[in-house]
Amino acid sequence: MAEPDVATLLARRDRPDFEAMHTVAVSGMGPVGMFAALKLAQLGHDVVVFEKLSDLSEEARASTFHPSSLELLEELGVVEALHEVGLKAPIYQYRDGADKRVLSQMDMSLLAGETAYPYRLQSEQNNLTQIIRRRLEQLPNVTLRFDSPVARVEVADRHVRIHLEGGDRDHPVLARWLIAADGAASPVRKSLGIAFEGTTYDERFLVISTTHEFRDDFPDLAYVSYISDPEEWGVLLRTPKHWRALLPVRDDETDEQAMAPARMEERMQRFAAQPEPYEIVHANVYAVNMRAAATFAVGQVLLAGDSAHVNNPLGGMGMNSGIHDAWAAAECIHAVLADGVDATHAGRLYSDLRRDAAINHVQASAQKNYDSMREEDGSARAQRESLLSQLDRDELDKREHQRRAAMLTSLRITRGRIKRELHAVRAPARTAGQRLSALLAAGPVTAAGAYDGVSAALVERSGFEAVYVAGSAVSAAVLGQPDLGYLGLAEMAEQVRRVTATTSLPAIVDGDTGYGGVLQVGEAVRRFEQAGAAAVQFEDQVLPKRCGHLAGKELVDTAEMVAKIKTAIAERSSLLVIARTDALSVDGFDAVLERARAYAAAGADLIFAEGVTSLERLTALRSVVGGVPLAVNLSEAGDPSDLPPIELAREAGVGLLFHPVSALLAAAEAVQGMYGRLREAGDSGKGTADWGAFTAVMGQDAQLARADRLVAGD
Repeated sequence: MAEPDVATLLARRDRPDFEAMHTVAVSGMGPVGMFAALKLAQLGHDVVVFEKLSDLSEEARASTFHPSSLELLEELGVVEALHEVGLKAPIYQYRDGADKRVLSQMDMSLLAGETAYPYRLQSEQNNLTQIIRRRLEQLPNVTLRFDSPVARVEVADRHVRIHLEGGDRDHPVLARWLIAADGAASPVRKSLGIAFEGTTYDERFLVISTTHEFRDDFPDLAYVSYISDPEEWGVLLRTPKHWRALLPVRDDETDEQAMAPARMEERMQRFAAQPEPYEIVHANVYAVNMRAAATFAVGQVLLAGDSAHVNNPLGGMGMNSGIHDAWAAAECIHAVLADGVDATHAGRLYSDLRRDAAINHVQASAQKNYDSMREEDGSARAQRESLLSQLDRDELDKREHQRRAAMLTSLRITRGRIKRELHAVRAPARTAGQRLSALLAAGPVTAAGAYDGVSAALVERSGFEAVYVAGSAVSAAVLGQPDLGYLGLAEMAEQVRRVTATTSLPAIVDGDTGYGGVLQVGEAVRRFEQAGAAAVQFEDQVLPKRCGHLAGKELVDTAEMVAKIKTAIAERSSLLVIARTDALSVDGFDAVLERARAYAAAGADLIFAEGVTSLERLTALRSVVGGVPLAVNLSEAGDPSDLPPIELAREAGVGLLFHPVSALLAAAEAVQGMYGRLREAGDSGKGTADWGAFTAVMGQDAQLARADRLVAGD
């Protein structure tokens, strides 16, 4: 048999058969890499994990698991085992080091309605890696390779070539994807030439573990306490076995000097004086960095944890953020492998979301803690104490502070945008649905109703974030008919096309019942996406439908509406699906909750319960939909006067508010008045200035100027 020629050999190298490679490789067996490996394995993928050491690291390092990470660990089925070797810390404190006063105490039970884990769990990170290892060793689709340091990687068009230290350079390990969780000195990141931007602090941290019980020195000391002092500031953390003190190291001290027994004893005595020497069981010094990779994704390589970002340890956010990275990376890779999502766009979405979380949430919070604890200026310290005292008195602010500190806010942004955008990546440009999804992440979004090109242009000029195209308004404006089911899909889709051609705002469309059954819903989704809609709302009424504020409505079975939602999700490319229920006026609020739960489980991106506007009911609704944003109708046809202030509405899960017919009512009143004047006085009272203002709304002057420039060749 003839030997393959060079072209054939190169083709085999550059486009090997998928059967000849691992599906996903993970570099690093720390908590981030092990989390990613277990999640991907549970999703059914073949996973190989590389570790440079001969066994799992016994180094404790991070010891705080935030509620957000505990939620993700629950999904993996390992959270109970971690609790068995952990210590719940429901309270954390900010204290003054000079007189040991409590400046502010945060009781995380305030978050009990939002998470099953309203506390921090104190447990060394090596406990988690051991728990996950035992799970991985039971799975046939996982290979754990110790003594296998990854030296460098090469990215091909559809796979990654992984070179191990001492390995055969001509026969690298092949994988379709690689998650680099190989630490701050990441060889993977370096081999890809990704910049690691940021700074190294002048100060270093000394971490001392001791068996001493600090609760004897500080009255009612919380298991997590931030001690603010211009001379000896730091953090006290309780783990199941020890107290850990994190203390700054002076610039003029070497690591050896800082770790000298006499020097550590001096520091601890100044922190909390004792008649007997401290029993110190472990100590180390490490530099403090605040860095982030220029990108978290290159081809089929995703950076996670310390390889992607490092920050100072105040707040215990580094490991937790890495676990969030691992969850998001696994979700994106699975979507590509299992659902055919575009790999480039999935990688870009992962990088954008997790880099934003690292810089604008994790590093920003850690820097704020660092600055406030080491503040030397007396007036600035007094101002901080005043702010903490004020925070103690305002429950709404306190709860929001705790959400951020628990990393629930940043994780929910990642979860929400991945859910809404991950499967909407076929188009290279940012779609209307993606733009609306990004707005919802910062929410709540307020949309004003439009029914034609003029009203749509005016909505944008007025500063709204989105436009809402109501079926009742279009039925009136186009057909002169009430909202009783006269408007068809073709007429509505054409009007949506006119609206989206006029405004750059994302358009939310009232899709009525879907204009028929399950099959017709699929066609409606396709037509509205073609017309440029960002979202479409479907309701659970029986045809012929009635305006939501009229009596006599009938509802389809829950199963039929669930089928419609699933069909819409399956047919959409990027469009968001809003599920509306009219059950309140038909079957009562309990039926609303039952249907909302089913619609959210079916995949709806937002839930809209007609007539539900009170804080109590919105809060109850939020509790059954699993974090899916709520939409609220502010139509003049109903009575939304019991809607709470926007801050409380957001607390209750409201992501979208819309005024569907306000402009139509105003226009009808103004037009009727004008016709009366013309009939009686013979003139409109308007002139050339009014006409000029109107044509400016349409962009007439700008278009004529552009035409002149084009003719002139500019």
